Amino acid sequence: MFQSLRSELSNALLDAGFKEPTEIQRASLPYLVRGSDAVLRARTGSGKTAAYLLPIMNSVKGERGEVLILAPTRELIRQIADQFDLFNKYLNYSKVLVYGGVGYQGQERGLRDAVFIFATPGRMLDMVRRGSADLGRVRFLVIDEVDRMLDMGFIDDIRTLLSLSSNRKQTIMASATVPPEVKSLISSFAPTARFIGVGDEYDVPNIEQVVYIASGDWREKMELAIKEISGKTIIFTNTRKRADVLHRQLRRRVNGVFYTHGGVDQYVREKVMREFKERGKVLVATDLVSRGIDILDINTIINFDVPQDPETYIHRIGRTARLDKGGRAVTLATDDDIGIVMKAAQLTGTRPIIRRIGMEERGVRAARGFER
Repeated sequence: MFQSLRSELSNALLDAGFKEPTEIQRASLPYLVRGSDAVLRARTGSGKTAAYLLPIMNSVKGERGEVLILAPTRELIRQIADQFDLFNKYLNYSKVLVYGGVGYQGQERGLRDAVFIFATPGRMLDMVRRGSADLGRVRFLVIDEVDRMLDMGFIDDIRTLLSLSSNRKQTIMASATVPPEVKSLISSFAPTARFIGVGDEYDVPNIEQVVYIASGDWREKMELAIKEISGKTIIFTNTRKRADVLHRQLRRRVNGVFYTHGGVDQYVREKVMREFKERGKVLVATDLVSRGIDILDINTIINFDVPQDPETYIHRIGRTARLDKGGRAVTLATDDDIGIVMKAAQLTGTRPIIRRIGMEERGVRAARGFER
């Protein structure tokens, strides 16, 4: 199938080690190369990014501002652009990344001649208001992680950007789930879009899920987390403060521990992700990285804190078992929050292994009074 793409693309794919298309790529490429509007629904790690990048790169003319790709976070924007760079090896299309947390000047210079614009919604609207971007030039529009966009309150920004880019000839939305709000957006702005979904909406294949039910005391959870670290591991907490404290304590006992969350400076976050990818063992994080982080060799996910809803739990554990590789997800729960895990199990059709930690098994005295 890749051989049907222009030679510059097929050669770049070979160089990058892409031999066979994934299921979502096989299902979508025939329609997308014809310019059809589409909604791609498949779990994270299924190859959705390449599924929309390849047909667009196969079709563009190379005009300024021709392609706009929107995603909810700076981290995801950078990862999409990194994959674009692999495919762009012989095409050499210009690009610009547009997101907040950094100055405007460099991004405004890039917008003057970039063919591909990778942007977060808020900063893209800022550029339009400053007169630095003309969305009337956009011919191809992608909204990635559209369900997450809605969760984060970007719905009005997305609707505005869709309205301003009304000259586009192709609209693609990509998402792990398609809730009713996403369907409403599709019916308003891409009514003829073809729905292309593979696998179950809440599919978590090849992930061994283990849930420890314990007291919730901090030292107890620390001991369990350290015990369960295996291979490259991401440990999720619910707040920045808890991530900071856990990181400080873990690094005294475990080598190669990094951390990131929304309160960390953007430059530092990018550096942390590069270093964790290359040589890190453990990443302590908030839900900033629960979606879209393109690290294929995550062996273990540890939910130090149970998330607030089952969907977030599903997206967290989906950081492992990427591209159908195996993985393990460990959750440190209490009797009060085990219901979130069981609801997620119901949605995914899975059966976590439940292990109740009794007083005689704990082996450590709990630390009292830690502020949540």
